[in-house]
Amino acid sequence: METGRIFTIAGKEFADALRGKKFLLIFGIYLVIAFVGATQGIQDYTARLERYADILTLGTDVSPFLSIRPTVLDVFLRMGETVSTLGAILGIAAGFDLISGEREEGSLKVLLARPVFRDEIITGKVFGGAMTLALATGLSLAITLGLLLLTGHLPLPWEFLLIFVFGAVSFLYLFGCFGIGLAMSAVSRRSGEALLFALAAFFLLALVVPTAGTAVADLVVGETPKAPQIVDEKDMAIWHAYEEEFRRHADLRRNIVQIANLFSPEWNYDEILRAVTKPNLYLIMSGPADDPWYHPVDEEPEFGVILSHLWTSIVALLLVPVLFLGFAYAKFLRLDLR
Repeated sequence: METGRIFTIAGKEFADALRGKKFLLIFGIYLVIAFVGATQGIQDYTARLERYADILTLGTDVSPFLSIRPTVLDVFLRMGETVSTLGAILGIAAGFDLISGEREEGSLKVLLARPVFRDEIITGKVFGGAMTLALATGLSLAITLGLLLLTGHLPLPWEFLLIFVFGAVSFLYLFGCFGIGLAMSAVSRRSGEALLFALAAFFLLALVVPTAGTAVADLVVGETPKAPQIVDEKDMAIWHAYEEEFRRHADLRRNIVQIANLFSPEWNYDEILRAVTKPNLYLIMSGPADDPWYHPVDEEPEFGVILSHLWTSIVALLLVPVLFLGFAYAKFLRLDLR
């Protein structure tokens, strides 16, 4: 495998993507929505700061959820919502015609006739797609950070760290969608088919699998235990047994649903998005149900603690491009162009 040829192909794919009308249209809409979302997020953040100042005048006897000070990370929640929906389409658009499009045009046979190996071709295409999505992620982050600085909101050092995590995870999510598009491009003879297959695969993972997981969980655990009637203190043993059964029922159902959700890239991205844009709220919600104050709301959230809650979602999100790109590699290396 020759590195020079790989980077040549990657540069060509990067340039072709930036000249392609379909991709540029989606890319432009993506950046416009990111800009509008950042503007609205800054307005909401400013309003929440004012409400927070009013809440402080009420004293300490307030809900822990109301005691959380707003941060500039709230602004990136809006951007994350854009990435979760339109960003998925952007990632698929960057990869769905990389192979099928060249098969339609007949240029793939011409390319393979040159002194270049198939693994170099597809590796170059992957690098070119990664460069394109890195540009999309970087520009959207730059737009949001620029608007924050123009409005006088400077992130704190720990907020910059979480913003970096947000950018890296957003790129990983887009790259996973790109992998889906490239895999479908490798199995399709036409770009239209590849696009339909890629969208179907994404929505299957994003919507059908979580819904099916909930249905399976309800089928496995059965009906929720009914609360017994308590007449006097003699019945408290029955009540404690009911509480234990109810807890086991709820834990089993939640575990089945979470396992199913791990197969959904959108669910994993949204889970990470909530943690990095609202870290204090996320840590409170992740703590014991009977101790809402276990995480001090006036302290900076610990980066390691947040990641300890997210490692399964990060690994699951990483597996999406690994599996689909691996499939695309295997399929392309054995592709019959006759």
